[in-house]
Amino acid sequence: MATVSSPTRNVPKVVLRKLHRMRGKLTRWILVHGIGRWLMVVLAILALDMLLDRAFKMDFAQRVVMLFVMSFCVAAYFGWRVIKPLLSRPSDDALIYEVESKNPGLNESLISGVQLSRQKDLDQIGVSPELSQATIDMGLAKANAIDFGKSLDLSRYFQNWMLLLAGLALLGLIGVGVTQTEFLRTWYNRNILLLDDQWPQATYLEIAGAVDGKMVLPRGSDHRQLVTVDEKSTVTDVVVSLEIDNPGGRTIHQMKPTGKLAGREHVFMFHNVSSPFRFRAAGGDDVTEWVEVTLVEPPSIIELKMSALMPEYTGFTAIELNGAGPHAMLVGSRLRLDIKTNKSLTSAHVKLGEEVFPMANTGGDRQFGLTLPADGGQLRGGEYGFELVDTSGLNSLRRSKFKVTIKEDDVPKVRASLLGISGLVSARAILPTSYQAVDSYGLTQLSFDSNWKTGVDESTPGEREQVFAELGLGEDKIPIRQVKDYAELDLIPYNLTPGTSFRFSVAARDNHPGVANVGHSQEFLLRVVSDEELRADLLRREIEQRKAFDDQAYQVQMALMTEVQTIAVRTREAGTAQEDFDSQREAALINLVRKQKGVGTAMDRIANRFEEFLVEVTNNRLHEAENQLAPDQRIETRFDERIIQPIRRLDSELVSLASRHLDNSRRAVRAQNELDQAVNQVVNVQSQIIEEMKKILSAMADSESFQEVINDFLEVKKNQTDIKGGIKDRLKPKDDIFEKDDQGIFDQ
Repeated sequence: MATVSSPTRNVPKVVLRKLHRMRGKLTRWILVHGIGRWLMVVLAILALDMLLDRAFKMDFAQRVVMLFVMSFCVAAYFGWRVIKPLLSRPSDDALIYEVESKNPGLNESLISGVQLSRQKDLDQIGVSPELSQATIDMGLAKANAIDFGKSLDLSRYFQNWMLLLAGLALLGLIGVGVTQTEFLRTWYNRNILLLDDQWPQATYLEIAGAVDGKMVLPRGSDHRQLVTVDEKSTVTDVVVSLEIDNPGGRTIHQMKPTGKLAGREHVFMFHNVSSPFRFRAAGGDDVTEWVEVTLVEPPSIIELKMSALMPEYTGFTAIELNGAGPHAMLVGSRLRLDIKTNKSLTSAHVKLGEEVFPMANTGGDRQFGLTLPADGGQLRGGEYGFELVDTSGLNSLRRSKFKVTIKEDDVPKVRASLLGISGLVSARAILPTSYQAVDSYGLTQLSFDSNWKTGVDESTPGEREQVFAELGLGEDKIPIRQVKDYAELDLIPYNLTPGTSFRFSVAARDNHPGVANVGHSQEFLLRVVSDEELRADLLRREIEQRKAFDDQAYQVQMALMTEVQTIAVRTREAGTAQEDFDSQREAALINLVRKQKGVGTAMDRIANRFEEFLVEVTNNRLHEAENQLAPDQRIETRFDERIIQPIRRLDSELVSLASRHLDNSRRAVRAQNELDQAVNQVVNVQSQIIEEMKKILSAMADSESFQEVINDFLEVKKNQTDIKGGIKDRLKPKDDIFEKDDQGIFDQ
């Protein structure tokens, strides 16, 4: 039905009276229609609730939820079917339109008359007052001749009345059935009044130990639960299951028959009951009510503090221990235990095997403590456990356990590395050594431990310890546990001769009060050679690096410049797509970028090697004699200013610039003019690189030639010195010649 919201204004009284009677009939029609259907829905919901409860035997919580859902659905449907239509009041115009639609003979004369009767000042809108009044009179005359109430659907009105009466009758029958029949009374008591009535059944189950739906168990225990089938059951051979509801969700477990009571007893084991839960049994057609399980706390430790009381030399007072271990404790340590329990105790003990250590009360009857060993002996390793007894005599269900192992003080850990030294050293070398030493409790001394063997036939090898650092307490008055520094071992005091195999390591001693622990780094093996042999070896390695520079940098750079020029002038072959041709050139240029960067990497590696040579020369004191001979040709000048620094500048400036220009060429492969310009830039830079490389190679060659001259000159000088020394030895008087042989030289 239409619901126009225009207000009622100046409607003729005859029409208003008829509309009022029509509105009353419409209200009754809505009430009968809505309430009848609402009753049918209520009856359907009640029937569904009966079916569900009888089939599944809902528990109390489920019945409460079901009652709430039913009430909500009934109320919501009543509001939708009855209240909402009553509140949606149709306007007079809507009712008139409805009358017009049900009475075609009116030909809209009624609605026209009503609308004209509302209109004022007809002259202003150009309407004849006489014609308007005639239309109103005709509309009223036709309205008097018809019954507005017949516009309603009277046939459906009769059907609605029948539906309402049927619903009321069925609801009355249910009320009578609740008072007269066992089935409906049980349903009403269970689902409406929420009582504990049970449906008739063939099997009755009883939960052992449950009192008024409750059971008390000790927390953390294992519980053996029995469920029996009552003797009054007509069906006793049933499978019984246990439904458990805990915070983790619901689970169902099948119980096992015990073989007692003619198979009517069933058992299930609860392991480690640690939180409240509820359970119920189901078997045959019986489902018991939920049994709420509450827990009683057995005596247990709620707070445990374990501390290792360290020996005084470690610098530690106490170290906290957490968990069950095993806890590794240093020899000489003591163990402090403090516990706090959940309830009052009469006694608390610590057990190690069969040995029992009583704990002392440290505050109230819930705090206890113990220090082991109590007699000043040595702490023993093993598995320790607590035994607690509360005021009711209940023992702790499980002993809290932890393990202790006894460990010796570890040796210090030492790492060392040589700086600027190869496997060959001179007898006057300085060995720069970087080291790092760590000890758990404290370091006292650092030294070089060395040994050497001067020759194959030498029967007594040399050995020496050189202390280079004495360590005490740090600024915070605790032992120094970690040190990282640099030290030098001078070989001059050792008076080593060429051919000696020299071994040494960095040693660190800890602060153990007994015999100190000594830790060593890896051992370094060096061979002592003459200055001439070491210079020759350095010259050999210098020549190798020049050849490497020639092969890995200069020759590669020459080839690179040729390849770049080749790519620039390459033309597309017949049958090759332009896109494929450009992709090939781009891939080739990408490869050249990698090669150009590889040239820089190779040069950087060679520069590093020359820096190492320079450091090695200084560490072996070879530069002293060379600088005396040619002060203007110092090795620092030859290496650093003419080789190392030029390589560094070449790598950082020109080689990197060539790489960037090559990358620009790669981006310009699809525009030949731009590619030609970019290639010209690359070739220009690469030409400069080649010129600089030639200068570096020349400097390397000059350095090698000069070094060869220096080596030859120093060797000649050494030979002269040896000859002079030999002449002096021969000119010495031989007065003691006869004293060398007791028998004389003329005995034979």
